[in-house]
Amino acid sequence: MNHLSLRVAAVAALLMLPFAASAQSQLERFEALSERLTDLTYQGLAEQVPALQGHLPSAEWDRPMRRAGRCAIRAYERAVGDDGVEAMLVELEGAIESALPADLLNGTFSAGVPEGLSNQDVQRINNDCGMVELQMQRLAESGAMQALQSQ
Repeated sequence: MNHLSLRVAAVAALLMLPFAASAQSQLERFEALSERLTDLTYQGLAEQVPALQGHLPSAEWDRPMRRAGRCAIRAYERAVGDDGVEAMLVELEGAIESALPADLLNGTFSAGVPEGLSNQDVQRINNDCGMVELQMQRLAESGAMQALQSQ
């Protein structure tokens, strides 16, 4: 490869950095928001069903959950564009500041649906990307499902 080709490749790589950082930043934000919402949900469930104490899994994302989250972010981007994903994340960040565990359990927490998508669209994306299945698997492995069934 000649020097000009190397320079062009280097410039192209540098130009792509903001896009890669932006996508990573969105995934990191999505992960943090998901973990916080899961923590709030678990808190509310444990308050309603004391038998769940000590049986709820960690809300922290692992590698499979991160892959599922990346899939979801990409699906949202295809559906509503980067600006739509950004608006969704900003709305979630604002809404979660005042969210209570009961809000997540009684359905009054409604942030996180990108404009242009329905709740059903979001549910389909989360299902298609495996996020729901992974969460259900975690609940089963932790003993939370068994604790709920014994109530």
